[in-house]
Amino acid sequence: MISSGSDIPHLLAALKEAQDTVRAYDTKAQIVGIGYIFALGIIRGIGARNPAPIDFEPWMILFSWAFVMLPIVFFGMVLYPSRKVAPKLAGSAGSVRHMFYVETDQVNEVDAYLESAKDCDWRREIAYELMKTSGLRDLKRARFLRALFAAALGFVLIFLAQVLHGFAVI
Repeated sequence: MISSGSDIPHLLAALKEAQDTVRAYDTKAQIVGIGYIFALGIIRGIGARNPAPIDFEPWMILFSWAFVMLPIVFFGMVLYPSRKVAPKLAGSAGSVRHMFYVETDQVNEVDAYLESAKDCDWRREIAYELMKTSGLRDLKRARFLRALFAAALGFVLIFLAQVLHGFAVI
């Protein structure tokens, strides 16, 4: 059986991996979101070269917002879930002292923090932080995939609209 302190380096490594993955989803969402916006500019240029542009219609506004702007909003939503919206943990989470994510409105003195750190269960602290960060990672992953799907759907619909517009001109 593993002694109570020998698994701490492994727990810390798992926590670091989860934190790195959360940051990676933020970076991916920023890069893909910007790429999506640039791609829309290219698509707009292709559409502008089509003869006989489509007359203004209210459905075009709805189409634009539903399938062009919504993916941008979805990519932004990947960036903003924080620990506060991460899934709540059941069980003995109440016995956790939050040594990794210090809530300064509850502990705002260094001496009080160090006193609390003396006799805390570091395995429990790390496990709690790992589970909380993993929940946040899963939330960001789901939002990132939703944004990618929305962007792909937008591209397909824009393509179809341009192709159908080309057939209407012929």
